[in-house]
Parts: sequence; C-alpha cells; structure tokens
Amino acid sequence: MPDRQSIEAREHAHSPRRWARDAESTLAHQAELGRRLRESRPPQRLAYGDAEYAWLHLHLPEGDGPWPLMIFLHGGYWKALDATATDFMAADWLACGWAFASLNYPLAPAATLETLIEESTRGVRYLLAQQEALNLSGRVRLGGHSAGAHLALMSCLAAECPKAIEALWLISGVYDLRPLLGTSIAEPLDLDEARAERLSPLCLPLTGLPPLDLVHGEQDPPVFHHQGEALAARAERDGVPATVTLLPGLDHFDILEYADKALDLGQPDAH
Repeated sequence: MPDRQSIEAREHAHSPRRWARDAESTLAHQAELGRRLRESRPPQRLAYGDAEYAWLHLHLPEGDGPWPLMIFLHGGYWKALDATATDFMAADWLACGWAFASLNYPLAPAATLETLIEESTRGVRYLLAQQEALNLSGRVRLGGHSAGAHLALMSCLAAECPKAIEALWLISGVYDLRPLLGTSIAEPLDLDEARAERLSPLCLPLTGLPPLDLVHGEQDPPVFHHQGEALAARAERDGVPATVTLLPGLDHFDILEYADKALDLGQPDAH
C-alpha cells in the first residue's frame, strides 16, 4: 500500500481541476453551447439498450447524406457528467459534413468499470450496426476525453470494432489506472492492482488498432502528457501509427473547444 505522502502527490498529479484556470466556468459555458445547439438543431435521441443510461444523441448535418460519423465519449473520471456535456462539439463536425454521436454510459460507483467498458462498447457496436439505417456512409471515427478517451480506446480493442473504425481521437486521456490506486479518484471504481492492470490500455497489446490521434493541452497535468506519450510509443511498437499534438495555452477542460483544430476533417460535404 503506498504511503500517505505518495498518495497525496498522486492525487494532486491526477486532479485536472487543480491545474486548470476555471474548470466550473468552462464546463458551464460548454453546457450552454450544447443547450443552444440542441435547441437550434435537435439531435436524434437513440437507445442502444434497455437501461436508462443506454442512450446517445446523434447530430446530423444538413443535406441528404450519407455522412461519415464521429462517435465521442465524455469525461468525468468515470463518475460524473453525461453525453450532453459534449453535444456542443458537434457544431464543428457538422460544419465539415460529419455526423456526431454523443454516447452516454453508466457511471461509477453504481456500475463497475468493466460495465462502463462493456456498455460503451455496446453503444459503439450499435452505431456500427445501424449505419445504413441512419444514412451514414461507413466512415467512422471514435474518440473521447479524459476517462472517455480510456473508454473509447478500450471499446476499440473489442472484437470487430478496430476493423470498422478508421481512427481514434483521444483527448487528454487516462491510459494507466495503476497510479490512481489508493487515491479518492479510484475509490468509486473499487480497483485492486490486478484489475487496474487488466483495464489499463498501457498494459495491453494494441496490435490491430486504427491510427491514434492523441491531443493534449499545454496546461493539462504533466502526468496526462506522459501517459499520452507512453501510449503513442506503445502503439508504434505494436505497429499502430500514432501522433501526439500539444495545443498551447489550453487546459484539461477548454481543450474540447479547440481539439478538432488538430485534425484534418476536410471540406463540408466531403465524404
């Protein structure tokens, strides 16, 4: 068991709010942007399962389609927020001719981390299976922010998913759960060392994954930078192309308003 000083140091290192300018104001601003987008262009609310949490918002561009699809999972350290927190991100993707799905999932401690991964994977597979019915083109990218980046990557490691997804877009992600053991962050997850290792992408083979687009804010906690760089190195060793982009002046929260600038989405109507 780590000593208290070590736990306190790791708690600080993995607490993005302590490194950000004003996380609460940023989250409130993004929630308002999402509310306005839903009012002006209501998304489809679709169920990928029977549970109350098993839903997603599908935002579609104007026009006839079919459209490529970006599937995105929100952050919140596996215990907070829901898919509406990332609805605002759809605006830029819609402007470039992409559909955007904000995928919801259950939260800890009501659900185990294994269940979060299983349900996130279920939501991804639902969208992959429904592409023709939803007038989607067959091009799919999958991404997430923070804990959502972890869930997106773990979902893509599931059978059949890697072949159907052309790229992973992972923003300020958590890829090694072991340093969280003993901290209040890990408490809702009820992790032990064996489960933390088994559920950490940095401890798993990445062979067969699509290319990784990793994005960090300059003011992200340094441990997030280190984990992203370690993931990119592991991916390259396993034969998976990976890029790491650092966006100046941004923290763990406001990065979501600018992270797509690191991608080449093409022109509107380019499918």
